[in-house]
Amino acid sequence: MQDTELALLIDRFMRRIHFSLQSKAHSFDTSNVGPGGGIVLLTLAEMGRPSLHELTTRVARDKSQMTRTIRSLETKGLVERTTSPSDARVSLVFLTDAGEQVVRELQEAVAETVGEILAPISNADQDVLKDLLERALSDDGLS
Repeated sequence: MQDTELALLIDRFMRRIHFSLQSKAHSFDTSNVGPGGGIVLLTLAEMGRPSLHELTTRVARDKSQMTRTIRSLETKGLVERTTSPSDARVSLVFLTDAGEQVVRELQEAVAETVGEILAPISNADQDVLKDLLERALSDDGLS
């Protein structure tokens, strides 16, 4: 049986992170990647050099939406595409050095935001939460 209360608390937590990041975006999103571009960049940092199809699947976007996002990030010099050495029909996507710098800035902003939200919780309890989240996300293919 699903725990609705837990689900709603997690949803509320995610929205609080989202709204806080949006309100601070002017201070850290200097490349104007926006939330969608940020998600793609952070996901690329986790995946390495995925195919465009794998990236599209991971972030649950349609192909045309992902192509537009990647084109925009390419124009900004944050990602590049290359042909897969094993299949010339497949494009691999990866972060440039500039993209890696933007990812570090995004990660810092997320860490600061989450830190503010979790401030009332002791460090020991935050360690427990971290452990629980790591276990919950360990085999979902998204961590």
